[in-house]
Amino acid sequence: MMTMNATRSRQVSVVVVLIAALMLLGSAQAQPQPSDEAIWQQFLEWLPSAPPVDGVRILLDQYRSRLISNGAPTTEADRQLGIIQRAMQVRSDGWRIMFNNIYSNSTPGFVTQPNALLVATVEGRKPGRALDIGIGQGRNAVFLALKGWDVTGFDLSDEGIAVARKNAERAGVKLNAILTTDEAFDYGSHQWDLIAFIYEPFPVTSAAYVERLRKSMKSGGIIVIESYADEATAPDRQAVAIDPGQLLAAFKDFRLLHFEDIVTMPDWNIRAKRRIVRMVAEKRP
Repeated sequence: MMTMNATRSRQVSVVVVLIAALMLLGSAQAQPQPSDEAIWQQFLEWLPSAPPVDGVRILLDQYRSRLISNGAPTTEADRQLGIIQRAMQVRSDGWRIMFNNIYSNSTPGFVTQPNALLVATVEGRKPGRALDIGIGQGRNAVFLALKGWDVTGFDLSDEGIAVARKNAERAGVKLNAILTTDEAFDYGSHQWDLIAFIYEPFPVTSAAYVERLRKSMKSGGIIVIESYADEATAPDRQAVAIDPGQLLAAFKDFRLLHFEDIVTMPDWNIRAKRRIVRMVAEKRP
C-alpha cells in the first residue's frame, strides 16, 4: 500500500512539473516579439554608449554580445541583428552615430591613404570639379585637391568632417567639406567631372539613384566605384555591399572603362581579404 502511494505521489509530482513547464513555455511564447522599429530604436539608444571601434562590423558584434548577455537566446540576437542590418540599408539615422564612433578611434581600421583605384584613374587626367560622396576624414578628397581638382565632399559625420578640414589645412589645399546627408545634398546638374563613390551605403544600383548621379555629371565625366561585393539576396549582407551584376546593369548607359569582381584586401575592415567590386564608368555625351 505504501509503495502504491509513493508511486502515485511521484506520478503526481511529474504531472505537476510538466504542467508548470508547459505554462512557462506558453508564457514565453505568448510574449510578443518587439517590432522591427523597436529593435532599431533600442540599437540607436545603445550606440552612443559604445566604446570607439574601427569598423561597423565590430559595433554590430558588440551589440549582439550585449543582447546575449542581457538574456536573449542566440537565435533572437541573430534575428535582431538581421533586422538592424536590413534597416541600415534604407535608413541613415544610425550612420552618423556609428561613424562618429569610428572616426573618434585613435587606431583606424581603414586605409588612410587615398583609394588605389581612384589614384590610378586620375593619373594623367586633366583636373576639374570632383565630388567625394561620403568624404569621411578626407583621404580621397585631399588627394584630389593636391592633384589640382576643385573638390566638394559631404558626410553626415561631424567627426569625419572636422578631421577632413584639418587634413586639408595641414596639406595646404582648399576643400569644400559639407556636413549633410545624402538625401539633403544637392548633387546639381552637369556639375562634376569626377565622382568618387568609395564604400558607401547608398543605393548605387537603383535606377533613381543612378539617374541622380548621371544628371549631376558633365558629359565625359567619370564615376569611380569601389565597395564590398555580394549578391543582393545574400544572407547577412553588409549595407555597403554592391551586387556586381546589378551594378553593371544599372550603369549600362555609361561607357565602361574598368570593372573588377575580385577577392583582395579592402580599404575598410583591413583584417582579411574580401570580395570587392571596382568599376570606373564614363557618362556618354
